Amino acid sequence: MRIAFFIFKINSAFSAVKNLIFNMEKLMPYKVFLCLFLLLITGVWPSLASGQPLSLEEVVGKVQEQYEIHSDYKANFAQESLIKSLGKKQLAEGAVYFKKPGKMRWIYRKPTKQEIISDGKTLWTYRPEDKQVVVSKMTQAFQSKAPSTFLAGIGNLQRDFQARWSKEPSSGSDYFLELAPKEAQGSLEKLFLTVERDSFKILQAKVQDVMGNITQIHFSNIHFNNNLSDSFFQFTPPKDAEVFTLPGSGPAGGMGK
Repeated sequence: MRIAFFIFKINSAFSAVKNLIFNMEKLMPYKVFLCLFLLLITGVWPSLASGQPLSLEEVVGKVQEQYEIHSDYKANFAQESLIKSLGKKQLAEGAVYFKKPGKMRWIYRKPTKQEIISDGKTLWTYRPEDKQVVVSKMTQAFQSKAPSTFLAGIGNLQRDFQARWSKEPSSGSDYFLELAPKEAQGSLEKLFLTVERDSFKILQAKVQDVMGNITQIHFSNIHFNNNLSDSFFQFTPPKDAEVFTLPGSGPAGGMGK
């Protein structure tokens, strides 16, 4: 997905923002958390399933139909990223929260504290160590078709992705899906999902891009319908933080309007 952060025209801000985003991408590439976001808010929620393996179309349909059932989601995550250009793996962990429509909060605890927050309109990226906040509109940060439709709550896996088994299902096993966008979605090449057999929860997600970078995330302690407040998905930059606001993003604090 194209990142609008790199279009800053002010040279004094460009260097700091570029450094911030480079560090942030090493921890959690934008394409990764958005792809997971669009999938999680679109309906990988628990439901009943029979003991028999389902067809590919049925599994994708079960994922899709769950969208209407639950209002929010939270989980812990452990992330492993292979950055091909750096030639090394990087590990991170933290907690993630989603709420329909379009709200999310990623809280990184290791190796570096960081938060990525959206109220559905504004995206804040905060790195306490650097005392920096970058503010943009969600539409600026993510411009590809499928994420936009999912963020609007009208996404459709069957319409926007070509699905296949990455591993043929067997009795008693989880489901392993490979999803490829039907239309070009920036640098996204493929998504691989491990879906729990009986609940249709995402247990693991792997994102592969055209540059050969791979990010894999394992989810644990998954809970639904937590009555998360809208205010949890808003952010006011600390007074001592340097704030970089992309043109057209509006005020940096609070409601993001």
